[in-house]
Amino acid sequence: MTKVVVAKNPNLSFLTVGKKSAFDDSVPLPLIIRKNGQFDWDANDYLTHYAGGARTYNIKPLATTVSKKAYSLNLFCDFLETSNTELNYINDDTLYRYVENLKNRCITDATIISHVRTALRYIVHLNARYAQWHLATDEIRNGTTYQVHFSTQKYRHGRFEKDYLSHRCLDGLIHIKTEAEFIRDHEYLKWLDAINVTAIHPEADDFLVARWRAMGTLMEITGSRISEVNQITKKMIKNAATNMLDPSAKHIVRDVKIAKGKYKGKSRNVRVTKEDLQIILIYLNKVEERFPDIKHDGLFVDAKSGKKLKQSYLKNYARKVINNSPYAQELRHIVNHSFRHRYITLHIAKAISKLSKQGSFSNILSVAAEACRKLTMHASDKTLAHYVHLASEINEYKNLDEENSEFMSSHIRSRIAKIVNISDRLESNLIDRSDALALLLSEINELKKLNITTFN
Repeated sequence: MTKVVVAKNPNLSFLTVGKKSAFDDSVPLPLIIRKNGQFDWDANDYLTHYAGGARTYNIKPLATTVSKKAYSLNLFCDFLETSNTELNYINDDTLYRYVENLKNRCITDATIISHVRTALRYIVHLNARYAQWHLATDEIRNGTTYQVHFSTQKYRHGRFEKDYLSHRCLDGLIHIKTEAEFIRDHEYLKWLDAINVTAIHPEADDFLVARWRAMGTLMEITGSRISEVNQITKKMIKNAATNMLDPSAKHIVRDVKIAKGKYKGKSRNVRVTKEDLQIILIYLNKVEERFPDIKHDGLFVDAKSGKKLKQSYLKNYARKVINNSPYAQELRHIVNHSFRHRYITLHIAKAISKLSKQGSFSNILSVAAEACRKLTMHASDKTLAHYVHLASEINEYKNLDEENSEFMSSHIRSRIAKIVNISDRLESNLIDRSDALALLLSEINELKKLNITTFN
């Protein structure tokens, strides 16, 4: 299969190179290589064109964006190679088969559309380079000798009009931008359990399980993007864990970096619960036990070498674990960024509940959104509008402002809900007493790991 090879620290002194990313030590240069080790000249020619040409790099788009485009393009190149399709024989049917191939990856319709548009841009680039192939056209007419028939659509982005390519193979997929997906508690538990039943790790050891739970917990309690989560260090976690034995102590993960948006380059502080912090500390202890001589301060490390994991690895790893688990279809709609949606929605719901108890006033929703904007460093309240609506619905059936649950760990809340569900199944005779006892003891053991002994 074709693959993307990334030159981590290339010598680009002959180019006009933009400033380095805030989080990267070097400017990555992706290259697409065929399965036989040959350089894919056409694919890499397109990447050079996309990246700004032969004289500039990492200006617009940034090198990290080019890397993402390379991985997307590589999917199409690998499909062509696997199906023995030569570039000059690409046609409309090729794209239909490509869509079916992408569906087997258990990715969202929006992601499929994105990959197909990358393929279309590549095909148009090939058509311009090899005009004699008559590869693609956006002029739909009878008797055409072209093999791929696409359309050019336009949309407004602020004051500017931009275009994108489309094809009939995308008909039936969701083209509209959907509302933020809220991860329910039962889905969160299944996401956490996926590491135990994924084919990626037929026998996942305690280290891999602890790392998976720590990653999910950090995304859930900080509302951070995966690039921001990977910048959280061991020192930041240890500082937040100061005075763990003091029941009145407040624990804050400080200086969480912001990777995108108006506040890119700044940082924020996030308050966390003892129980969530304990999940991360369990993993941290395993890292230090397995790699006592580790030099770097990175939190997420390779299970064999102890080297710090890259952002792209964490992003792709999470998808692979889910896709190769029994929860693949059920959690198909959930991506890493869904945890950010969950964080924002729950905090707005809590703010609405708290403000509602203080009295009724007409701008309660805007006040709640403003409170969350300050917490998540969103650029404006407008971007939070769809979260407010979902948060209002959540408060209709879940009281989040009760004294004991206002700042309760999702691990606890989810597992208590699971214990109640086990009890309901027992009372409904869906499981027998021995099975119910085994399930209850399993959940209680999970709670014990968080040092939880009482529930008030």
